[in-house]
Order: sequence, then structure tokens, then C-alpha cells
Amino acid sequence: KMSAKGFAFEGLVGVALGHLKEVLEPEGWVVDIHGEQGIRDYFKEQSLNGVDHMLLVQSPDGEQWLFMLQEKWKLITNQREVSQFLDCCARIMARMPGYTGQVQRMWISRTVPTLNGEKSLEEGQVLVVQSCTSQSILAYMTAILVAEVLGRRVAAEGLLAKLDSWLPVHEEPAPPAEGTTFVPVSNFGEKRVHAITKRT
Repeated sequence: KMSAKGFAFEGLVGVALGHLKEVLEPEGWVVDIHGEQGIRDYFKEQSLNGVDHMLLVQSPDGEQWLFMLQEKWKLITNQREVSQFLDCCARIMARMPGYTGQVQRMWISRTVPTLNGEKSLEEGQVLVVQSCTSQSILAYMTAILVAEVLGRRVAAEGLLAKLDSWLPVHEEPAPPAEGTTFVPVSNFGEKRVHAITKRT
């Protein structure tokens, strides 16, 4: 189950990655980008669930990279989601027995994962990309780091003009994950101050 915000964020990441493809392909690179459904279709396996974008990249001199990305624009990500991602990465790798290039897993999230989740990501040598400022900034950071891994930092340069507003004002806060009791405070006005002073 995916929120509209989640879809919107994955779409932004797709735009950012698409920009790298537009810049690199005229230089002789091959950049194949697959979204979540595209991954399932590519491997003809509908149960592959947990990787949001897969990039297969080849440089003009034949060097290859496989990127597997998970993108989460929500307040809380848990150990189970991390495990699902790492498991899906492993299942994708198992379907590419002939692949000998570089592999880069990337966990892209609004907030830092839970401690156990973070340990699992470290063990899996996953590159964690994190910003709670805005979806545009997080999508931009993702593309910059992909370009950095490829050794083509300049490929991300034109993205600044492409993505929507960098400011968080246009984004509603995402509701907390189900099962949490956290309620954001909507009003820091006088009422709140009086309630606190009465108690003390």
C-alpha cells in the first residue's frame, strides 16, 4: 500500500535519474532505468517487491554498474522494510548470475532508519541518502550520488533547474505510520503554555 506522496516522491526520483540518462547517453553511456513494475517485467517475476528503481549502467569503455534503490518519503522506516529491500536486492542478483560489474544498493529516505534497520543497511554496504528538507532535495541528492559513483559528477549539474521547488512549504507533512501513537502538535499557542504551567 503506497500513499500518493510516496508515488510522487518515486516519480521525482525517476525524473532525476532520467536527467542523468539524457546527459550520459549522448556521451556513449548506456543507462537503463526500471521502476518497480519495470523490474518485475524485466525479470518476468511479479513477486519482486522492495526495490523502487533499478539502473543498469555501462560506460563507453565497458565498465558496468547495477544500482538498486529503495525510496521512502515517510516519517518512520522499520527493520522489516530494510529486510524486504535487502532480500529483493539478493533476489535480483540471483537472477543475474553472469553479471560481474559493480553493485550499489541505495536506501533513500526522509528520516534515518531505526537502529536495527541502520545496522542491517551497514552490513549490506548500502549507501544511505537522507534529507527531511524536501522531496526535491532528496531526489537531487540521489542523482548526485549516482553520478558520483559513476565518476561523472558533472552529469547532475543541469538538474537544479529541472526539479520543482526546493522548499518544504509545498509539501504536507506525511501522516505517521500506522500503529504509532505519535500525534504532531498543531498549535504552539498560549493554550499549550497554560496547560504546562498548571501542571507544574
